[in-house]
Amino acid sequence: MRTIRARLGNRYFFTRFAYLLILCLCGVKALPADTDTEPVVISEHRAIKAIRTETPPTIDGKLDDVCWQHSAKTGELIQFEPQRGEPATQPTTIYLAYDANKLYVAFECFKTDMDNLAANQTRRDSFFFSDDHVEILIDTFLDGRNCYAFALNALGTQTDRRLINEGANRRSGQSNIGTAISWDCDWQGQAVKGTDRWTAEFAIPFAELRFSKKRETATWGINFWRNDEALAEEQTWADLGERQYAVSRFGRMTDLPITDLVTKRPMKLKPYATLKPQVSQASDSETAFEVKPDAGIDLRYPIKDFTIDLTLNPDFAQIEADPDLVNLSDIPLRFPEKRPFFLEGNELFQMPLDLFYSRRVEDLVGGGKVIGKFSKYNLAFMGAVAGPENPDKEIETGELPLTNYNYSVLRLQRELGKTSSVGFLGVNKQRGGTYDRAGGMDARVRLPADVNLNLEYAREWKAGGLDMAESTADDLIFVQLDRRTNVFSLDAIYADIGEHFNPETGFVPRVDRRGLVIRSRYNKQYKGILERLRGEAEYERLANHAGELTNHRARFSGLIGVKDVFFFFGPEWYYHVNDDNKPFTDRTVRFFTGWFPPKYVQIRNTGSFGIRDDKDTFFIRPEITIRPTAKLSFEFILQRLHEKEQDALQWQLSEWTRRFIVNYQFAQRMYVRTSAEFTLEKERRVFALFAYEYRPESNFFIVYNDNRDIDGDTERIVFIKVAHLLKTDLF
Repeated sequence: MRTIRARLGNRYFFTRFAYLLILCLCGVKALPADTDTEPVVISEHRAIKAIRTETPPTIDGKLDDVCWQHSAKTGELIQFEPQRGEPATQPTTIYLAYDANKLYVAFECFKTDMDNLAANQTRRDSFFFSDDHVEILIDTFLDGRNCYAFALNALGTQTDRRLINEGANRRSGQSNIGTAISWDCDWQGQAVKGTDRWTAEFAIPFAELRFSKKRETATWGINFWRNDEALAEEQTWADLGERQYAVSRFGRMTDLPITDLVTKRPMKLKPYATLKPQVSQASDSETAFEVKPDAGIDLRYPIKDFTIDLTLNPDFAQIEADPDLVNLSDIPLRFPEKRPFFLEGNELFQMPLDLFYSRRVEDLVGGGKVIGKFSKYNLAFMGAVAGPENPDKEIETGELPLTNYNYSVLRLQRELGKTSSVGFLGVNKQRGGTYDRAGGMDARVRLPADVNLNLEYAREWKAGGLDMAESTADDLIFVQLDRRTNVFSLDAIYADIGEHFNPETGFVPRVDRRGLVIRSRYNKQYKGILERLRGEAEYERLANHAGELTNHRARFSGLIGVKDVFFFFGPEWYYHVNDDNKPFTDRTVRFFTGWFPPKYVQIRNTGSFGIRDDKDTFFIRPEITIRPTAKLSFEFILQRLHEKEQDALQWQLSEWTRRFIVNYQFAQRMYVRTSAEFTLEKERRVFALFAYEYRPESNFFIVYNDNRDIDGDTERIVFIKVAHLLKTDLF
């Protein structure tokens, strides 16, 4: 009877949610009507007028071009942190101009002590959290929710991002890094350091942006951002309130004549060729040598507000393997996506609990996707063919032969009002008659006081395979209230994940769980010796569908930053049941110390100690980064786990895992990266990459891999790869 009641309840929730979804997707005016009229420019927003130039600047970081003398000019940034709303300590002047092809922006960042200028990151799409940097954020549809972001640090390193729903795709946590920066754009940027200031220039092609072309003159949302690391100041042009990515509070760029702009995007064809000499040797056999040539192609075809991407036989040899990490939790690690085909538009597939996690698609053979926006709708569709997951697996009686898997994903999302949205996602993984399908609906509703209501209902269907003589189906319900501001955040989550709900294409950390999770965080920056205070608390109570308590957690933590030194301490009590239904009560403490001066060196140490799974444990991970020059850096990372059964006399020590990394940046688009990792049980992974972007989006790579596995089998591979971008307006 319990199961029947639960399923009826879920079905009632599903029916109501589906009814709401259909109304919203069909355009029924449940919320204020969407119109095609130009949004009203409210007087409370700061504004800057777009001024045309006939002599575009040379993008070299220097502000000696004639166009800047006649451009629009603004400044008077205010502090976002630490003294919100107060004038910035150091002045910044911002210049803005455009021509038919590009938007040009320049920053002049005055600084009395240039010796304290922090500039370390040299790789594109780096995170500038501890670098002096400037950023432009542009809301081209003036929808108050989505924007493009372009950033430069004082070395001229570029980062670009596409943020949705006021930064909702900026998921917290190291494992989610890469989500927001998945979008890449062909734009120019450079920075130069002077005696009392540093300057930066941006050139952003209009053809790389999506925006409405229905009117002759447009108004876009815009904001300018500066981080002054020595003063621990984050500065903003628009008054954002408590949220850094409050797109609805951006200023306005006015009088942009859309009809005069070159917005046609060419078709991009990018063939590649590789040569792979390979030496391999098993521990009990002779050395084998072979040379493998290969080729593939990527195609991008723009159609109005949509983009079609196709790939055939893609090669990702230049992407470094994931580091070997010790996972001390009962939740699997989630690694960021790095492969270019999956990165573009990846943020559109996100849901509170993801039904599609692109890292599940391995050994990609080919694929295609369509991504775009029309009116208030966002659409993304992807199809892919991937090789067998275990190509060396022996075929058992009754099993399908090793053939490719077919993947297909459809995402449709409709924006409602100013900040709310509702959407649908369906995903299918299939091989012959064996399939794993999931479909779900999600909604995001903005409530007063910066509170969001996030909802998700999903269902999974499976059929085929040795372990499933009959098809199965199960569902999940997810409800979340969250308030996320830079100072105070609060999450309250209720989730009901079915006993058999575990889509092979998604990332659902736990199965057969029902319960509540509450999290809160206080985070504040200060001026002076005390730089930061952060406190976090979490409470979790989950049970399975038989009513048995499976997870019960209470966790607290605190962080304090004094000058460039940070200390973190976090005790945790955690009752949990493992896969064999054995209960454990963990009592552990996490800790972190770090020293982050502006130049030359950074030292950090992460670890934990206590009782975990009825074992005394001690884990430590020291790291050091040395930057003798702006272009050269060395990283050394160690980690070791100590474990001892509570009734044992001897500690069981894991071997030190050692990772060494060297980076050298010859120029903005030419660098070398090498890493060597020696893991547990005598494994070895050596990776070296020389990368040269000899023209925009055209690359030359030389890659070296030297790997040894647990059994002593070794493999040495050299990849030589050339990819050349061709553009045409033929179609």
